Amino acid sequence: MKKASFFIVLGLAVLLLFGCAGGGGPLGGVSTKPVDTWFVELLYKLDSQTDLQYEHRAHFYIDIEVNEAKDGYNAKAVDEEGNEQEGITVTFDFSNDKVNSLKITKGSEYEYILTGEFHDGDSKPEDSMLGKYTNSKDPDDKGLWVAFRKDSSYLTGVSTSEGAGDNLKQLETIIEGLIKETTGEEVEIDLSELMK
Repeated sequence: MKKASFFIVLGLAVLLLFGCAGGGGPLGGVSTKPVDTWFVELLYKLDSQTDLQYEHRAHFYIDIEVNEAKDGYNAKAVDEEGNEQEGITVTFDFSNDKVNSLKITKGSEYEYILTGEFHDGDSKPEDSMLGKYTNSKDPDDKGLWVAFRKDSSYLTGVSTSEGAGDNLKQLETIIEGLIKETTGEEVEIDLSELMK
């Protein structure tokens, strides 16, 4: 009996050590799937009961990494060159391919709260995250959000190269397709504000 108890305890210890039980252990830690710099686009739902139209509300580059304790994430807002954006606070909570919360706050201006899911692409650059957002500073400010890795082929030339308008249309089509595929909802996206 003592021998069986010993092996049960030993088995549980191994599972906990390697993060297979109890929410992750010291060697397993949290998932590294979302680690990267992400382009996060907020899509505001236009005030219409019948038209499923969304337009650009805001966008951010969010850098996510596993924290030192390997039990959560450090996240920050950065610019296109990777420099941290002053005055913006970011927190990120993720588990089991679910974005439990991505919170982006700037003083009294906004507190965007994003929830959703992580989607594995055919390759890492084609991974995406998608869900809904609200703004705790403005209850009317709500809609959808989508995120792509900064090096994603989806984003190539959207705002910088010649022919950016065509690339932007392609991005709109990609986002519309992703939303339809994951939610079943047919929407019309307008990202023209990204060009300004």
